[in-house]
Amino acid sequence: MGHPSAVVHYEREERDMYKNILVTLDGSAYSEAVLPVVADLAAESGAEVTLFRVGEPPAATPEAPLQPGLVAPRIAPIRTPQAPPVHYAETREQAIERTEREIREYLKEKARPLRERGIHVQVEVTLGEKAADLIVEYAQGRPVDLIAMATHGHTGLRSLIFGSVAGKVLGSGVRPVLLVRPRDLGPHSE
Repeated sequence: MGHPSAVVHYEREERDMYKNILVTLDGSAYSEAVLPVVADLAAESGAEVTLFRVGEPPAATPEAPLQPGLVAPRIAPIRTPQAPPVHYAETREQAIERTEREIREYLKEKARPLRERGIHVQVEVTLGEKAADLIVEYAQGRPVDLIAMATHGHTGLRSLIFGSVAGKVLGSGVRPVLLVRPRDLGPHSE
């Protein structure tokens, strides 16, 4: 009869080992499929959650020649009643700030349902081109107990391990990784 209490004790210890969960998102519905799983895990364990996204750094648009240091990802007319439309270009620093702000707003939106369940959530943004490396670097430098992410893989384990961001993070061994495979989201291309 002592066996069931040992199982309960083990499960409780396992739950308590997750105090900080890093959730990686890429802006797609596929990556967001991990959120309900993490919400349940965090609500039960009391873990804090960090929603993390690696964004692509802004680059100059090819159709608009600009001065060095300027990018124009959005050229929009500014209209006033007295003046004809004027086009503007933003500096690289402004483009970076705008990109980070947009990603942060996206993450805050995704954090809202978790917060409504009483889960402590923070959001973190970094810009760069090698998402897996940046996820691993972030996890190494912080008290992360678990990395949770969705896998986009449709072609089996070989593709997961050798080609994807999830596979590279898993292969790094930096932290335990929880992989969630999305279902019923329709056609997808990476």
